[in-house]
Amino acid sequence: MSDPNEARLRALERENAQLRRAVEELSILNELSVAISSTQSTDELIRVIIKRSIKSLHAEQGVITLVGEDESDPTKTLVRTMASSGDREAYSPSQNLLGWMHINKSPLVVNDTQNDPRFPGVKWPTSIRSILCVPLVVHSRLIGILTLYNKKRGDFSNEDQRLLSILAGQSAQVVERTRLYEEEAKLANVQQELNLAYEIQMNLLPSVSPTIPGYEVSGTSIPAQSVGGDYFDYIPVEDGRMALTVGDVSGKGMPAALLMSNLQATLRSQALNGNTISDTIAQTNTLLCENIRKGSFVTLFFGVLNPAEHIFDFSNAGHNRPHIRRSDGSVETLDLGGLVLGFKKDIPYKQDRVTLHPGDLLFIYSDGIPEAMNANRSQFGDDTLIDLVASAKSASAEQFVKTVLERVREHAGDYPQNDDITMIAVKRLEDG
Repeated sequence: MSDPNEARLRALERENAQLRRAVEELSILNELSVAISSTQSTDELIRVIIKRSIKSLHAEQGVITLVGEDESDPTKTLVRTMASSGDREAYSPSQNLLGWMHINKSPLVVNDTQNDPRFPGVKWPTSIRSILCVPLVVHSRLIGILTLYNKKRGDFSNEDQRLLSILAGQSAQVVERTRLYEEEAKLANVQQELNLAYEIQMNLLPSVSPTIPGYEVSGTSIPAQSVGGDYFDYIPVEDGRMALTVGDVSGKGMPAALLMSNLQATLRSQALNGNTISDTIAQTNTLLCENIRKGSFVTLFFGVLNPAEHIFDFSNAGHNRPHIRRSDGSVETLDLGGLVLGFKKDIPYKQDRVTLHPGDLLFIYSDGIPEAMNANRSQFGDDTLIDLVASAKSASAEQFVKTVLERVREHAGDYPQNDDITMIAVKRLEDG
């Protein structure tokens, strides 16, 4: 017959053990909560969670792997921590393990990696003896997994699984909230950069059209939703002549805006040095090649109007070919071409010349016009643009610019503008 006092003693010991575990768990959770509350970045937060988990469950290594929003494309492991020194590289988690967690979204204990029947054919590194893995779940969505490797003494137990699940549950919301905060901060920084780039771009463009005896001039640039690199300018040069230029800088945002600023300063300095048209373009190209980022380039049309002799000299560096509507209704395309700027330095550029007669309209533009698309992914097109130029019999330069914008917007409808739209129209007056 058993001693009732002995039975009560054993029961009391069990209760005390449970109480000690509960106190220990509360202490661990409190430590984690305090550590988390003082952590700002996702990377640092993950380091804290792993360090506390390794210490609490007496494991050798730990890792957190975050997965994407759609749960289909896991990111690379963000943090690998070694309990002993913090410097040694942890074991890479198996894609099989991650796949299992995607499907089951429940804790996993593997105390014999080499012979576990749930992972047949998986060749675990011999240094990995045991694994305890729990999901990080927010609103029924898997955002990551927390994995511990190699229990220092014995096997991972049900108590270990329960404790790590509690730690993961406390951590998941904080990890997700911190990650979302960082993403929002990045978006805010991007928007701030775009706003600054837009301001730089707008400050570089002319605010008024020049007055040229016997001519009308009108120009505009309508930036796309994401700031691009279209550029146009009027540059007064010697003997009453006026340089007219339209360019397209590759890229978007601040890099494009800074390259545009560089282009404007370089082109203006070369144009005002008294160089020929071709030398102006060649020197601008050489200087840009010395400073431009790899992979960036500029397309540019540059011409100089002599209003006294009604001569227009021009050169083209990979830009769209301008059109002239002659007074008889025909359309002439300025077919001279050349290599884009910033690709290769010390190369020559050709120049050409046309005469503008009374009633002629010169139209210089960027690719945002012919390449404007609608919801059917149909472009406005070069042929439509040429037909529009041909129809501009009595339109002033300003009226024609407005007409082009209206027609492009009619074509696009509600489809978002995906590139800058930039143009200059120059019309010789009938009595000019």
